Amino acid sequence: MHEASIALNIVDELTDRMASGQVEGKVRKVFLRVGRMTAVVPSNLVFMFGVVSKDTPLEGATLEIEDVPIRCRCGKCGAESQIDGPFPECPVCSSTSVEILAGRDLVIDAVEVE
Repeated sequence: MHEASIALNIVDELTDRMASGQVEGKVRKVFLRVGRMTAVVPSNLVFMFGVVSKDTPLEGATLEIEDVPIRCRCGKCGAESQIDGPFPECPVCSSTSVEILAGRDLVIDAVEVE
């Protein structure tokens, strides 16, 4: 379950930002953008964040997760589209020569503080 290490990295990153003064106040909510290609299970990440943030300055904070769909550009026909399957394939021409434009995201987008 890689969600545990991701949750720990989020706690470490925000704790460092708090120590340096980049984030001031009690963190209430952390907004994340999580791409589908990361294979993160949002409910597992929320659970693990609650576990690893215990006894830290982030204890009690919640995660708000935005699902980022996979978008690609076809190298054959040039179409840009969203794909839903596990294998990148152009839905227009079925080519597998695609460039991934979005869906690999795993970003702390914003932090809400008191």
